[in-house]
This record gives sequence, C-alpha cells and structure tokens, in this order.
Amino acid sequence: MKKLILIQNDYPSTGKSTLAHCCARYLTQYGAPHQLLSLVEDAGEDASGRVFDASTLTTDSLLDRLDESHVTILEIATGMGEFFEKLYQMEQLDLVFTEASVSLSVVIPVTSEHDSFDSVLEAAEVYSDHAEYTIAHLITSSYEDDDKVWDTSYAARVMDMFEAVELYIPEIGFQLEIELRSQHASLNEALLDPEADDHFGKDFTKWMNRVMGQVDSARQYLFGEAFRPTTTPKPVKRPRAKARAI
Repeated sequence: MKKLILIQNDYPSTGKSTLAHCCARYLTQYGAPHQLLSLVEDAGEDASGRVFDASTLTTDSLLDRLDESHVTILEIATGMGEFFEKLYQMEQLDLVFTEASVSLSVVIPVTSEHDSFDSVLEAAEVYSDHAEYTIAHLITSSYEDDDKVWDTSYAARVMDMFEAVELYIPEIGFQLEIELRSQHASLNEALLDPEADDHFGKDFTKWMNRVMGQVDSARQYLFGEAFRPTTTPKPVKRPRAKARAI
C-alpha cells in the first residue's frame, strides 16, 4: 500500500516546509523510495516537477503522481489547505484512495497561537477516521508554556479521539542560526544539502540527530508499511522526550 503524507496548516509560519524536508531527509538516509511535492496557488515557471499548480490539480493527476513512489510527502502551501480539503470532499478522495490502495496521513504543525489550531479541527472534520494524524510542535524557548496552551485546547481533545501522535521539533539554536546566516542559507536549503553536516558543522549535526530521533519514534505512524528501506544508516539517537500518543 502506498502512503500519502499531507503536511498542512493554513496558519503561516508553522514550519510546514521544515517538517516536509525533515521527513524527506529521514527517508533519504534509509534509502526508502519517496517523493516530496508541493501544492501551491501558482507554480509560475517552475520546472522541477515537484510543484503542483492548484489550477491544474485533478484526481487523475494526483493519482498519477502517487503511482510514482511508495511514499509521497505533499506539502500544502499556506492558504491552500482549504482548497485541498474541498477537492477531497467533492471528489470523494477517501473512496478513491481506498480503491487505489493509498493510505493517508495528515501531519499538522502548530505553534502556541490558538489560531494555528483551527486547521487541526478543520482537518479532523474533513478527513475524519480515514486518516492517521500527527501533530508537530516546533519547540521554542518558551516550550513549556507552548505545550500547556496546546494541552488545554479543544483541538488537543479532538486529536485524542483520533489517537494522534505528537512530534517535537527542536529550535535550531543561536550558533546554528549564525552559521546559516554566515553562509546566506536558509534552514530548508541546508536540509536539502546532502553534505550539510560538512557544510554547516556540528551544531547542524546535533540538531539533525534530535530531529531524526523524533521522526524515527513516529515512523510507523508517518510511513506505515510503505516505509521500505534499502540502506542501514548509523543508529538514530532517540531524544529523551519521544513522540507520544496524545
């Protein structure tokens, strides 16, 4: 069975791209077949083949792309979540995916802002029990306060009913931020660099190990049986606070 992983939240700056690239990097280190795609409003003249233009997205074109790999990570650009959810409902993609042997995971990154929880409730209503859910927290220096905001929210109680899993993506830290700036690189550019450990130093490596530990602890929820490794990387150092069921 193939796996489609939607990474979506229409609230801006929740870390969708970072999360998508981290998942792709994890699969790459295991040699697990996958593809990383993006759904945007206007692809312009993009020639990478990784960008879906919303105006050209159809059920058939989506299924054609899903056939190309065991695992597809589809990052839904800010503002396009509602568009995809309407397509999902109108085209009855729950039935389409079942017939095409596609399993759906919905990953929703959130911040400490209550407004970022709205997409959680919308996703639960649209995808219901036809999907598995993961909530991804991008840790900040005020992590404990952020966590309390989420834990006491209605969205967290809803996710509890769906047995969602939580991921905790650590902040990059001051030294790594300085290193990225000195090389005029964004974090997402670093994540796409296969030689990032050499180019960005030990602080990137430490951060990446912590992130990979989080993804590893939720591997079954994220990738399921579509995870088909072809290589054995160095053991992933698991973090002290592993991903946990809500």
